[in-house]
Amino acid sequence: MATAIINTPMCGGAETVRVGVVLTTSPEHKDCAALAAEGCEINHKSATNEEPKSFTFDQVVTADCVESLHSELLRPLTEAVSKCYSVALLMCGTPTEMVGAVTDKSILRQVLTSLFSCTSEETAESFTSVSFLQFYPDGSTLDLLSLNKETLQLVTHPVLGSVVEGLSEVCVCSAEEACDVFKACRESMKTNGGSISSRCSSLFSVTAEWKLHPEQAESDVCRSKLQLFSLAGGASRTDLRGVIPLLKVVDQTLNSPPVVSDSLLHQLLKDALTGSNRTFLIYCINPQGFLDDETQSALHLAQKVRGLVTKPTSVCWNPRTTERELRERIVELQNVVLLGESEVQSIYKLAQLTQNLKIVKRQSWEKRREESERIKTKIKVWWFSTKI
Repeated sequence: MATAIINTPMCGGAETVRVGVVLTTSPEHKDCAALAAEGCEINHKSATNEEPKSFTFDQVVTADCVESLHSELLRPLTEAVSKCYSVALLMCGTPTEMVGAVTDKSILRQVLTSLFSCTSEETAESFTSVSFLQFYPDGSTLDLLSLNKETLQLVTHPVLGSVVEGLSEVCVCSAEEACDVFKACRESMKTNGGSISSRCSSLFSVTAEWKLHPEQAESDVCRSKLQLFSLAGGASRTDLRGVIPLLKVVDQTLNSPPVVSDSLLHQLLKDALTGSNRTFLIYCINPQGFLDDETQSALHLAQKVRGLVTKPTSVCWNPRTTERELRERIVELQNVVLLGESEVQSIYKLAQLTQNLKIVKRQSWEKRREESERIKTKIKVWWFSTKI
């Protein structure tokens, strides 16, 4: 099947989520006569509708040419990383084995190789770390690299954007090392998840930082982040694997109902789909294995995601300068509070500045390398002893 690509519209710094569909069964199969794909368009005819419905995506490919996703759809991903943007890549669909194969063989290694090439090309001083979260169907989260099982909380920093407080990370020096951690954590997911491991979603994150002017003592630091979501479940509410968390987040985003509390996964997905990231979705669809309503639900969901808008923002900051400025503002507000001239708003602002300062201090490369070594030393499992 020939591939084609449609440029994502951009306006005023905003852009829509880019969506690629992988047909894991050939549309020419006799059991898939209701599905026809040409270029970037899929026409689907359900059993209850005489008129076929048309769905348009940024790229549509079959399983035998899935490698073209990276060279065409995902090319801006690498470019974004080199320009200090954060990128979210969502992988989901059926069969689960195909999604895993697309992630491991066709996407992950190519993306990581490009990422390390971008961040190490022009400077010898860089820092790259990885993390891995496992999400259970009940909404709970497990940090697979954590030593102390810290409480995880998504907070927003005015410079760094969304940060998961309490997240553990390991320093890596190459794409191969990052891939080894990813594969090992995926194996660990099966052990931790037990019989429901196939219903668990995950997030593998790579944070890349490099000094813009390494010859300077206080150089600005460029920062980019790649978030690779692997989402379990189906688009239909009758799917035996459960409902994909993407469905709830998209519905909430489009309908804007009041939200009392959300799981960490839902918060992260909402941020990826509407925040300051450049976001991509790859949806694997198997028409032969899906019931008619499953196929149509998946197509509808992927189409909705393509209509969401993000506002990518690059991050280039000076950690030492930011820390000094925060300390000065904290001292000023503390003096106001001590003089009894404070209002509730000032006290709230003081707490916020204090939290921001803690986040900045935790970004120290030296401290993060020390913590990484503790993780590598204390966690006695086979993947660290062989490659890391």
